[in-house]
Amino acid sequence: MFIVSSAAIFAWVLTVEQVPAQMSELMLGFSKDPVVLPMLTNVILLIVGMFMESIAAIMVMTPLLIPPLYAAGVDPVHLGVVVVLNLMIGLLTPPVGMSLYMVSIIANFSFSRMARVIWPFLVPLQVSLLIVTLAPSISPWLPALMFGK
Repeated sequence: MFIVSSAAIFAWVLTVEQVPAQMSELMLGFSKDPVVLPMLTNVILLIVGMFMESIAAIMVMTPLLIPPLYAAGVDPVHLGVVVVLNLMIGLLTPPVGMSLYMVSIIANFSFSRMARVIWPFLVPLQVSLLIVTLAPSISPWLPALMFGK
C-alpha cells in the first residue's frame, strides 16, 4: 500500500508540474505515426515493468503516455491492453521480476534458477505483444463481441 500511495502522490506531482504535456511534445516530436509511438511505448513500459510494481507503474505511466498516443490516433482500449500486457511481461523479466520471486518460493527453486529458465517463455509473450501492438483490431474485438458495440 505504501508503494501505491507513493505512486499516486508522484503521479499527482507529475501532473501538477505539467510533465504529461512535456512528454506529449517530446513523443509527438519524435514521431506522430500510430505504429511507431506504440512500439516506443512498448520499450518504455517493458523497462518500467522490470523494475516497478504494476499498479504503481500504471498510476505513474498512464498519465504520461495517454496524451501523445491519443493525439496520434491510438485507441484507448488498445492502449490499455498494450500497457497491461507490457507490465505483465515485465513482472516475469529479471532483474526484479516480482512474479518470479513468488513462483520461485512456491516451486521451491532459487530465484537465479527461475531467472535462467524463464527466457524461453518470454519469446512467445514478446511475439504476442508485437502482434497485439501492430494489429490494433485485436484489442477491441472481444469487448465489441460481448457488448455489441
